[in-house]
This record gives sequence, C-alpha cells and structure tokens, in this order.
Amino acid sequence: MELKPGLSALVTGGASGIGKALSLALARKGLFVTIVDFAEEKGKEVACLVEKENSGFHEKLEFHSAIFVKCDVTNPRDITLAFEKHVATFGGLDICINSAGIGNPVPFKDDQTDGTKTWRHTINVNLVAVIDCTRLAIKTMQAQQRPGVIINVGSSAGLYPLLLGPVYSASKGGVIMFTRSLTPYKRQGIRVNVLCPEFVRTEMGEKMDPKLISLMGGFVPMEMVVKGAFELITDESRAGSCLWITNRRGLEYWPTPAEEAKYTVRSSSSSRNDMISFQAPLGFQLPHNFKKLVVHTLSFHFRDSTHIINAPLKLPLESDQVLLKVIYAGVNAGD
Repeated sequence: MELKPGLSALVTGGASGIGKALSLALARKGLFVTIVDFAEEKGKEVACLVEKENSGFHEKLEFHSAIFVKCDVTNPRDITLAFEKHVATFGGLDICINSAGIGNPVPFKDDQTDGTKTWRHTINVNLVAVIDCTRLAIKTMQAQQRPGVIINVGSSAGLYPLLLGPVYSASKGGVIMFTRSLTPYKRQGIRVNVLCPEFVRTEMGEKMDPKLISLMGGFVPMEMVVKGAFELITDESRAGSCLWITNRRGLEYWPTPAEEAKYTVRSSSSSRNDMISFQAPLGFQLPHNFKKLVVHTLSFHFRDSTHIINAPLKLPLESDQVLLKVIYAGVNAGD
C-alpha cells in the first residue's frame, strides 16, 4: 500500500511511545489519524501534533484531520465505538496499528493476588485487546471492500524468553502467533503483520535495567521502528510477516530460514530437499472427498472407457498428484 494523503489510520496506544511515533510519521505522509488511548491529555496533544504535521496536505477541510478517542482497549464497547467514530469521521479505514501495551506492574514471582489488576490485566491489554482490535479492523475493511493493512506491535520478548517478565513475554508471543496465523486474509486484500523490536526508549523501556539494555546493544532507535512499520505497510508481499528489529542485526524477518527449517515437514514420497512448510492452503477449506477418474477399459471412446467415483482425500498428496478446485462463473449477456 502506498502511503499517500487522504488515507486514514487508527492507532491504539497512540498517546505515547511507538504509537505516538507512528501516528506522527503517518501524519507526515498526509494521512488522517485517529489516536486511541486511555490517557486523555496526552492523546489530545498528539492529535494536535498530527494536525500540524499533515496540515500542508489538506486545505479547507470541513473536519479535523486527526481525532482523539478516549478508550479502554480491554472494554469491547469502547473499542467498537472507536472504530465507528473513525469510519464516521474519515469515511473508511486503510491502516490499523495496534500499539497499546503495558508491562506487568508486579513481578510474577512476588504476585500473591488473583491477577485481576496485575498479570491478567497485562494479558487483556497486550493480547486480548489486540485480537479484538484486529477482528474489528478486519470486519471494517471487509465491509468497505478495499485493501487494508493491520500492524500489530509485538516485541522481541515474544520471540525468545524475557526471564524478568514471563507474562509480558507470553502476551507478546501470543500476538506474534496470532498475527502469523492471519495470512489467509491476504486473499481478501487485508494484510496483517507484526513488529517485534527489542527495547525502545519509551516510558516502559526506561524502566528496564540499564545493564540489560547495554547487553542488547542499547535502545533501538525509534526511527528504525518507524522504518520497519512502513516496510510492512508498503510491501504488498508481506502478510503474516514478523519483523524482528534489533541494534545488533537491524531489520530481519522471523523466523529466519534456519528456524523455519525446524518445523517444515515433507510428504513420505518426497526427497529430503523437497520440503514444504506446515501451513494450510490459503483461502479455502480442503474437502474430505474428491472425484476420481478411473479408466476401466482400453478404448478410443473416452466416455465408454471411464467412470467417475468419489474417493476419500488422503493427505499429504503424493508427488504425482494434483488437487484442482473447479470454480463456475456465470456471465449475464445483458450486462
């Protein structure tokens, strides 16, 4: 998707951190932006900054080029209203960035509560809300029948363990696998990708142990995160992609080829090098049965020498087999 004036984006967690940076970066491209956050004062400030950034692209507008919606992302009704207000204001949704996230306020080993205000809340904000927002974004994009991009903000802590924050790590791991499982929506023109940076200098990042930050190569520059997000938005080939961002290695897609090789499978008749990724075909459900053409008599008359039977579909397919999907289309000659 080309980032150009007139497109619109909804950004959760847009009042601070990565969400704020992405909101302003999109504004510099002339996009309309809805800032969704629980922090009202900061959110309104960012909305004003967004309007200043994109003011040069839009003259004599009859509406604001940026709006703020106060929202608790763990409240389904709040989220639904935020999406509805965005569409009512800007006429559609092109980009959704789910950036709202929190750390665990109490170390897991010290938490003696039922987790309602601690680890359960972390899961609800970091994972459940992302699923809910993604669901609503997809629904909105399907209704308008035009392409859309969804960027979920994960974390490198979802790719490998964060020993100091197991619940945070679990929540981000969930975001990553959820996003990677949404590849089939590309067939509908909707691409969902996930950003996985290491520590960025945000309010949450500043709370981490400086020694750990140093070991990881320092804070990842916000500019690198923005660059990664724009790459996922503009590269039409990217769907279900996970972009890992570190100071040590730069931008790199995960899994790496070495990691991907660990979970690929091959059919019994294929060679060792003829491997396939364990991934369902996109866009349709495989049938339980298929129609098989059987030749029962050698004859020049094809119809007389063959018949069709229903046979159970056994997976994986053999190397000499191919599965065809027949689609019938009608044409109205009067059109």
